[in-house]
Amino acid sequence: MIFLSFNQQVLAQSYDQKYLEWKLKQETHDRTFKGKESTVNDTLGTSGQYATTNKIKLNSATVNELQQLTGIGLKKAEAIIEYRNKNGKFKSIEDIQQVKGIGLSLFEKNKLKLAL
Repeated sequence: MIFLSFNQQVLAQSYDQKYLEWKLKQETHDRTFKGKESTVNDTLGTSGQYATTNKIKLNSATVNELQQLTGIGLKKAEAIIEYRNKNGKFKSIEDIQQVKGIGLSLFEKNKLKLAL
């Protein structure tokens, strides 16, 4: 009887461990998609456009917010803010290409995520 109880406890712990692993993966997955923009339905004739609610605002974004962009780490985020402080507000999202280390390729990957 003791062995059966012990076996059930081991199975329960195994189940709990698998559940916690699944939950961690799910939360990581959810955080990944939480920052992504939602697309607008085709019913309004705006196919493929992104909603502006989740865009990164170049003229007010923090280092942490800028790091959410594809290919932007701490150094590039700091460079964007340094450029903004030195040269004033960005006049267009394309101006981000003036920041050292950010070229056309990086801009293309992020342009739908950017706003002024």
